[in-house]
Amino acid sequence: MRPALERWRDVIAAGAVDRLSVHSPDRLARTYAYPVVLVEECRRAGVEVIFLNRALGQSPEDDLLLPVQGMIAEYERATIMERHRRGTRHAARMGAVPVRSGAPYGSRDVSQYEGGGQAR
Repeated sequence: MRPALERWRDVIAAGAVDRLSVHSPDRLARTYAYPVVLVEECRRAGVEVIFLNRALGQSPEDDLLLPVQGMIAEYERATIMERHRRGTRHAARMGAVPVRSGAPYGSRDVSQYEGGGQAR
């Protein structure tokens, strides 16, 4: 769950916001259905939602675009995560230790320099 999103929804429900500006619909949530739900929650609470990259809600086509953009964003996110996973695995096989990783408790990393050109 996203705590900041839940706090934001509470603020909207409390009526503390008149207008919400968001860069694009896919930035509202990570799954394709959530932007539609969140925009509808805002509308019911009387909050005007403005997307900075393009106006939505002017036509039926605009309403269709909202979940489609969400699906594309979800697909892109999954693709990026898979490429990152494969790249990390490839780097590990080539002897590179990812910068953000550390050795598990009780172990230590052996750098390329210490390991004669092979990190492990």
